Amino acid sequence: MKRDDLAGRTGAEYITETCFASYARPALSFQQRYLINLGMLVALNRGPELRIHVNAALQNGLTEEQIVEAIRHTMVYCGVPAGRDALSIVSEVLEQRREVSKRSGAKLS
Repeated sequence: MKRDDLAGRTGAEYITETCFASYARPALSFQQRYLINLGMLVALNRGPELRIHVNAALQNGLTEEQIVEAIRHTMVYCGVPAGRDALSIVSEVLEQRREVSKRSGAKLS
């Protein structure tokens, strides 16, 4: 087995077994968990991962307004540069989703 295959599979297993298992815990809703994720990813300046979680948050019921407000709130604690980068990513994700929806005729979730 190639080293990259092992690393990829190990990472996927960890995410599935550990990270996603936390979503099944009852105290927080999916939406609340996504708001927490967004704040942490902004604070850590993890743009590519933020892009993934913005899409997931929208697919799991958060509104554009809630996502932007969460990032604005995060800016107070993490700084304007991190927040501006995050808002730029959110704008890109929203534009991409609108383009896909327009081409496919599917309604955005």
